[in-house]
Amino acid sequence: MTTTRWNRRGGALACALLLATGCGLVDAPGTPRVVAHRAGSGNYPENSRSAVTAALHEGYPAIEVDLVLTQDRIPILSHDAWIDADLCTFTKGSEEFEPRRLPEDSRLPIKDFTLAELWRDYRCGGLGDAEKPEAVKVADRYFTFEELLSALKGYPDVVVQLDIKEDPRYTESPEVFAEEILGRWNAAALPNRFFVTSTRGELLKAFQAHQELEALLIWPTFSADESNVLTAVRNELKRTVGAQELIQLARDAGADGIAVAYPVADRAAMEAVRRAGLKTAVWTANTEAQLASFCRWPLDYLITDYVERAPCR
Repeated sequence: MTTTRWNRRGGALACALLLATGCGLVDAPGTPRVVAHRAGSGNYPENSRSAVTAALHEGYPAIEVDLVLTQDRIPILSHDAWIDADLCTFTKGSEEFEPRRLPEDSRLPIKDFTLAELWRDYRCGGLGDAEKPEAVKVADRYFTFEELLSALKGYPDVVVQLDIKEDPRYTESPEVFAEEILGRWNAAALPNRFFVTSTRGELLKAFQAHQELEALLIWPTFSADESNVLTAVRNELKRTVGAQELIQLARDAGADGIAVAYPVADRAAMEAVRRAGLKTAVWTANTEAQLASFCRWPLDYLITDYVERAPCR
């Protein structure tokens, strides 16, 4: 969902700091659809074949995946627009015993590689994720969008959230994303419901220009170069974004609703957004206490790395 991973300890600190403005602690009626974030990255490598397969077999009601385009404009599942140096390795050569780590903090844009090159030279998911220590490690090649569409056959009730990782610095234009992704989705002729999310209104408008669909704006935007916690606290303590401002943000983006990070989610504001006829979502609540509380909020979607922990799944 976000451009960088949410630190759980920092998220808890932000939630404590923002308690007065709402961190999911007040009851309200609601039956949100629980969405497996990055296909369930608490248990398997994010956006991986393993995660998608497990999510479908477990009967998760919805899955969220992140999509990026290769040089040959093939959509693949990846949270970042570049090859993740923390999660991916070079494939080992004939003379090597272990896969090689990528240079720390390297950002090799995925758009600079064809799918064949990515499949040949890189494996992701075989390294431990410090933020998801219980997740099974499975080194695998990038999972394509078309493989996902094939996997969905036989699971018509699963709702799919497509989080588009378009970034002017690293990727193709919104129009190219819309053409490549919607073309493949429509060709698959699946009965599944889907919706599109992005931090960028330009992207949402490009998709909606191609066809009528549900689109949600992700808010706030976390930069990969700054602290998530500081961003969340700064955005909330400013309090320049209340219910009316959230509504206006969604409408300015041409969105049907807004998905808000859980540490800055305010119950009253989300209720007002919903009363305005817009969809509401919260991401990424992961503890049992958080999920039990947000399950009682008036939300359309509750996004989590651990669907099995949510009592409303």
